[in-house]
Amino acid sequence: MKKAILFLLIVFSYAGSCAQDQQFDRDIMTGVYASGGWNMPVRLTTKYITEETSPWHGYESWSTGFKLSGMLSEYYRIEIAACYAGHKIGFELSPPIYNEKNIYTETFRTISIPVTFKRYLKNNFFISAGTIVDFALQDKPVRLDTQTGFGLTIGAGREFRINSFVLDLAPGVDLHSVVPFISEDNQQRLVVAGLRIGLSYNFPSAADVENVENKR
Repeated sequence: MKKAILFLLIVFSYAGSCAQDQQFDRDIMTGVYASGGWNMPVRLTTKYITEETSPWHGYESWSTGFKLSGMLSEYYRIEIAACYAGHKIGFELSPPIYNEKNIYTETFRTISIPVTFKRYLKNNFFISAGTIVDFALQDKPVRLDTQTGFGLTIGAGREFRINSFVLDLAPGVDLHSVVPFISEDNQQRLVVAGLRIGLSYNFPSAADVENVENKR
């Protein structure tokens, strides 16, 4: 657990050190996004869990929400979002509970707040990394450990700019509950791999407005 917390601190420290000027009012964008992907519950341990329900089966995950971002420097952007997410998982009841192989499923939903740092490359390509804060709703999972807490997200993608609108496509991987609010022994984490599609409006910066005024 201490290693996970240390990793989160390193991610934010690195992003902060790379940001050369802290002007959030540069190149502000706001918009909506949706994502879809495939999940798999995992335990980050090789220890045998006697009460384990297994094996686990991956099913679909999805999310949709709003986002707000701004440039920290020439190449770095910070993005804060709020989204409604849903996950479906599958599991089997191992012998001696049941000898028959049946796959059972359960679904649950969360409110998530991703905080992501983007590093722009050439031709509007980018890589990203950050954290996700998950809050369980009433239909929290029964078989799977609760996924509330701090998670990690990494990804890469490209932006397509058309006038003041920006379309971004970004495949990525999320690891939920790396640092859970309430930890359990050998806590299960939910790994989600998928594709995110976003559409944003790029507000003109103060410099752009000033240039327009000067041309008048």
